[in-house]
Order: sequence, then C-alpha cells, then structure tokens
Amino acid sequence: MRSDRLKALKSGSSIDFWGNDKPKCPHCGDDFDIADNEAWHLYSEDGPHAVECPSCDREFQVSSLASWTFSTDEQEYDDAQ
Repeated sequence: MRSDRLKALKSGSSIDFWGNDKPKCPHCGDDFDIADNEAWHLYSEDGPHAVECPSCDREFQVSSLASWTFSTDEQEYDDAQ
C-alpha cells in the first residue's frame, strides 16, 4: 500500500472535501473535472461512485447530493380569456 493514500484528506481540513462543485481527490487534492473526464455517471442518484484521479491515478469514492427547484412564473396566457 502506498503511503500517500488519502494524504490530502488527512493533511487538510475535511471541510475542503465536502460540498464542492467538483470532487476533490482525497489523495493528491486536485479537483476532478466531471466534464473533462466525461464522468456523467456522477449525476445519477446511485452512489457512491468510484472514479480515478487523472493527476495521481488513485481511485476514490464520490458521493453526490442533488437538489431540484421548480418555477412556474413564466406562463403563456391570453389576456382575452
């Protein structure tokens, strides 16, 4: 086992790895760009998801949390009715 396993997570603050727009690798600390890595599966509700960091080639788990909002303020209507 390599000694750098989870090095960034262990040496930093865990809050830095929570609630990010891009998953952060817990091994090297680099951001994992979903679009660049075509990791669209991270948007599914199934999880956690395993991904491999392109910077350090280590695998890590990503959990996702989705939130939806709905608007009905733009409606087509006819004033004559």
